[in-house]
Amino acid sequence: MVTRIANVSDIDKILILEEQVFELHLKSRPDWIGKNPLSYDYIESIVNGDKGMIFVAEVENQIVGHCIVFIREIRNHHLFHDMTNIEVDDLCVDENYRKKGIGKKLFEEVEKLAKEKGVKFIELNVWEFNQDAKGFYEHLGMKTRLNRMELMVE
Repeated sequence: MVTRIANVSDIDKILILEEQVFELHLKSRPDWIGKNPLSYDYIESIVNGDKGMIFVAEVENQIVGHCIVFIREIRNHHLFHDMTNIEVDDLCVDENYRKKGIGKKLFEEVEKLAKEKGVKFIELNVWEFNQDAKGFYEHLGMKTRLNRMELMVE
């Protein structure tokens, strides 16, 4: 397995993987998820931008996973210290390649980037229904900092 930074020629395969993520979320939270999965233009803007990047994992020259990350700066906040963090926006491994260390390898690339950039925290959101993802991130050493709660009002 090889991990590297994505380029424009990887976008179509990334979008195929995004369909898997979209379907999982649509099935579990149709009350929230209802629009299309990520678009080509959106992924291209990350690949060509300077505030984020996408790591991809390849097995036999086939992209089987990706991780979208953004570098976030907090400056002059009324409550928080100034700092730079990395936000994992999306980590996806093809359903046929899960539990083979690919997600862990992608996350290691994020940790490496964090050390290079001198950031204090790696952050992400995970849906409560997604117990597999929660367990994966906890296994990597992540801890819950806050919970976002909801009350459905009819």
